[in-house]
Order: sequence, then C-alpha cells, then structure tokens
Amino acid sequence: MRADPRWPAALLLLAAFRLAAAEEFGPAQLMQAFAAIPEAQTRFIEVRRSDMLRAPLELKGKLLYQRPDRLERHVLSPYQEVTRIEGDRVTIENPARGEPRRYSLAALPAALALVEGLRATLAGDLATLERHYRVSLAGSREAWTLSLVPRALAVAGAVSSIQLTGSAARLTRVEIEETTGDRITTVFGDR
Repeated sequence: MRADPRWPAALLLLAAFRLAAAEEFGPAQLMQAFAAIPEAQTRFIEVRRSDMLRAPLELKGKLLYQRPDRLERHVLSPYQEVTRIEGDRVTIENPARGEPRRYSLAALPAALALVEGLRATLAGDLATLERHYRVSLAGSREAWTLSLVPRALAVAGAVSSIQLTGSAARLTRVEIEETTGDRITTVFGDR
C-alpha cells in the first residue's frame, strides 16, 4: 500500500492552523489575562498638557487596584491627595483642604465612564468596557494597544479617545485625549 504524498502537507497545514489558533490574541484573551489578577499596585507619572496651563503639570504617585472595583490613586508630588473609588462612591482626601469630599459616580456620567474604562480593563470585564466604549485591540500579547472610543454623548463631548498600552496583563501607559485638545498621559511602572 502506497502512502498518499499529500498527507504530510495536510498534517503541516493542520499543525500550522492549531498553532495560529493557540496564538490568537484579541480583547477577550487580554481581558482573561487581567481577570486572573486579584490586585495590583504600581507607581505612576501623569503629565497633563493643556492650553490653560503655562507648562505641563506632572503628578507622581502610586495606583492600587483590588478586585472587584476598588481603585486608589495616591498623588505624592507636587501635592498630596488620595482618591478612593469603591463601587459608585468616590472619596477625595487632601490634607491641605481639610475635610474629605465624597461623590457618587452615578451623578457624574463622564467620570463614571472614564473610571470604568480603567477599572473594567483591570478587572478583565469586557462586557462593561464594551457598554461604555467601542473597543479595538492592536498588537500582540507582548506589546498591545487597547483603543477606547466613548459611546455615550456625555462622555464623547469631553473625551475623544483613551489609548491603553501594555504587555501581557501589565498596563504600562494610558493616554486620554480630550475634545478640547488637552491630553493626559500616565505611565505606570517602578520608576
């Protein structure tokens, strides 16, 4: 009995197809990687550029995330301030201002969508992300860019887009472009 000469080519094609499927990387795979992380902490440097500022404003601090919905942003320089977000509640503490300020994210739809963009990414919650944004992903597991374009008019009136970049389940940069042309760039990592 003679072997069919096409058989080795078919096996190679099948192996290549399986390898390509295993290497598939899209929003769902990125969100699965983030969903596996219960908490994270990192330093950040945030630079705000605006026509209203004489020079860019640079903030330094640390960001903490704890599943399912807790974010803490500690600004350490050039002033001290802690912003805590848990669920719908926002608390801002600034020693220079005295009493903490408290807000409900439900009362601030644009702020809610911005917070959910970061929080849903860190939680690996693609459904929430897609509820607030048109989501697209470019790149590979090792170097990706997640683009978010607001769906709600209240947010789209203030924010043109949000670009998140990273490697695997590690967020390295967030860039927010406002409709005014102002830009906020935050770089994460131990610097």
